[in-house]
Amino acid sequence: MIYRRCIALLLCLWGVPLRAGAEEVRVAAQGDWQRWSLPEGALETTSRGIRPTFVRRDVNAVADAPGFGGGLRGAGTDLSGAPRIMDGDPATAWAPKADDPLKDWWVELDLGRVVSAFSIQVTFDPQSPPLAFFKVLTSDGEPFFSNANSILPGTVRFNGRTNFSFNQEHAIQIDFGLKPLRYIRIQADEAVPGVRIAEVQVESVGDNLSLGIHRRGGGVGIISEVGSKTRELIESAGISNTLIDGDITSYWGVAHRGGYGLQAEAQLAQFEFDLGALFWVDRVRILGDPSGLPPGGVDQLRGRNYAFNFLWYYLFGSDGSRAPDGSLRWVQLGELLSDPKNLQGVRHFDEQFPLQKLRYLRLLFPMTDERQWSFNGRIGTTAEFQIFGEGYPAETVALSPLYDLGASAVVSAVDWEAQTSPGARVELRTRTGNLLEERYVFYNKDGEEVTQKRWEKLIPSFRGPIDTLRIPGSDWSAWSRPYERPGQEFASPGPRRYTQVEARLLSEDPQQAPALESLTLRYGPPLAQETRAEISPVQALPGRPSDFTYYLRATLSAESKGFDQILLQSSAGLDFVGLRLDGAAVAAKSVTQEGGVRLDLPQPVRRSALVEIDFRSTLFLNQTRFDAFLLNSTLGEVVRQQVDVGDASPQVASEAVAVALPADRRLIDELRLSSPLFTPNGDGVGDRLGLEFNLLMFYLPRPLRIDIYDLGGRRLRSLSQAEAAAGRVGLEWDGRDEDGSLVPPGLYLLRVEAQGDAQTETVSRLVGVAY
Repeated sequence: MIYRRCIALLLCLWGVPLRAGAEEVRVAAQGDWQRWSLPEGALETTSRGIRPTFVRRDVNAVADAPGFGGGLRGAGTDLSGAPRIMDGDPATAWAPKADDPLKDWWVELDLGRVVSAFSIQVTFDPQSPPLAFFKVLTSDGEPFFSNANSILPGTVRFNGRTNFSFNQEHAIQIDFGLKPLRYIRIQADEAVPGVRIAEVQVESVGDNLSLGIHRRGGGVGIISEVGSKTRELIESAGISNTLIDGDITSYWGVAHRGGYGLQAEAQLAQFEFDLGALFWVDRVRILGDPSGLPPGGVDQLRGRNYAFNFLWYYLFGSDGSRAPDGSLRWVQLGELLSDPKNLQGVRHFDEQFPLQKLRYLRLLFPMTDERQWSFNGRIGTTAEFQIFGEGYPAETVALSPLYDLGASAVVSAVDWEAQTSPGARVELRTRTGNLLEERYVFYNKDGEEVTQKRWEKLIPSFRGPIDTLRIPGSDWSAWSRPYERPGQEFASPGPRRYTQVEARLLSEDPQQAPALESLTLRYGPPLAQETRAEISPVQALPGRPSDFTYYLRATLSAESKGFDQILLQSSAGLDFVGLRLDGAAVAAKSVTQEGGVRLDLPQPVRRSALVEIDFRSTLFLNQTRFDAFLLNSTLGEVVRQQVDVGDASPQVASEAVAVALPADRRLIDELRLSSPLFTPNGDGVGDRLGLEFNLLMFYLPRPLRIDIYDLGGRRLRSLSQAEAAAGRVGLEWDGRDEDGSLVPPGLYLLRVEAQGDAQTETVSRLVGVAY
């Protein structure tokens, strides 16, 4: 159960001094995690929290058939015992009754979805005789059609057969060659008293990631005539979903009437898939069986004989990373070379590639070909698009419900327990707000979500329920930065009534997975009812000390606890100069802490006031933030309130707490040498060359190379090949090469290279060496 309670009892038991008003929201039991929004098939709840689901290779498709709505389809005899052939227990079996007629000695299985099958295994009880004469019938799901060429619902045409005669084996295997398979029927041709079939197994490629895409928050889209200004068509969700529904009888294929002859322009179509999570993927199979089309040449757009697949295609993948223009970065995974034989001579297309992290896949193929001919029929016929891989997902996201703290409150810290390893970690973010909005979700009688307009057009008996969802309102904050350690201070604005947590489970090794076992949010009453902060000036020169004033307005009510400490934090670091309260100087004590300073006030602030903080800082990053937090020493850091950004003082118009640097793309600034000439002769004077420069715009450590070259371009010494973040960089050169020998006197080239995400910058200086 998710519960909210006073932690006073726990603090007493632990021998910790009590601090009034502290409460918590704790998520620990399996039922707690089941309230979270989890991507189905990518994350699962256990008695110890949530963890990624392992994607399997070489799966027995019979064992998990019930999970896809499959199972026993029927049996002519021993109906109650028939499920035993798919229970995974070789000690149980289906035993046809000797008194039943031979025509009833059959059993049928439904895998629940079409699979790409390597083989079918039938195992007889070793303590009983096997069937000597029997057949195994198979079907990919093809139905029977009426005289009007309409599908007869509920029918299955078994379009594959393997006969066995004079069999004496207790275990038989049928090589299925990766053909599509959904239904299996075992039919005895001769009765054998006492026969018992223990198990039926189907070895398939693995877990098909296409199934359940929508339940993971992903989707599929189809675009016809890509790029055409007048004819480009985005297919409806219902049509697009035929590619991933596990049903071979539903298909996509663009109807096109054409003829032989040159075309003015190639017409392209595109499939695009969002898997809903970042998986390790290494295989794609495209099933182009026309089993859902009538078998005759009914007409050019519906007949099976007029179903064409692909003349050629390109398969691309993306892990979700973005190019500078915001578009997805794509890599080519596979290619089908142009060949007219592909159109109907090949029905199943298989692409294998190295195991890699993918979230998006795209298939680009022609609807016509300008060099040869335009098609006359149904192009790109695709019944199923199957995606396979192996391992734990590389990235999955779980979203908590909206936690109601009961009233406006300040969350002070986020704590959690997790199982991690060097290649697997958990990343948490939070957001907060006061407003909630209601959204209505409409369903038809089958439980499928529909639009409100569609629901209103349904007759009453076809309408389903309407769900009311509460979603974050307009005042909610953006997601916070990731929390780095359990127990870290809350990073989202407060006080707020509602909060939400996002958990990302990340893995760089497909065989390793993190697990999030518990989560605790500690919160208490607000120190101030409302806070606003802004900074001045909002621009500064990089690498140079600058003076700033931080304006903080706190509005307190009778219920506010007040504050006597202010924590000012920034990635740039800062030196405290002075503090004023409503214009009067206050002798605040400055205590340096990691990432900033804590200012201890001589008296608690219990009324609304404007606080002005003067400080000095040197910036190397554009939009460097300065964040403030209010604390009350009598409550401890269990109650800590982040200050909101806004209009704090009429003297300042910034309404911002981030400082910008000049619009300049430079990464290296103010490269300075201790001397243009140095003498590394060991006399203690000018033996080393010192160099310093500002490294700008690197939010995270990036490659930095500093090398010495002779004038012929030969590298003599590498002073640095490490990664560095923004800041002041300083190094020395002792005049020696990589072998430790002093270089001859002369001129040399010092070269500094910084590699950013969008650009690489190089700065060089001539250096003289003399003895």
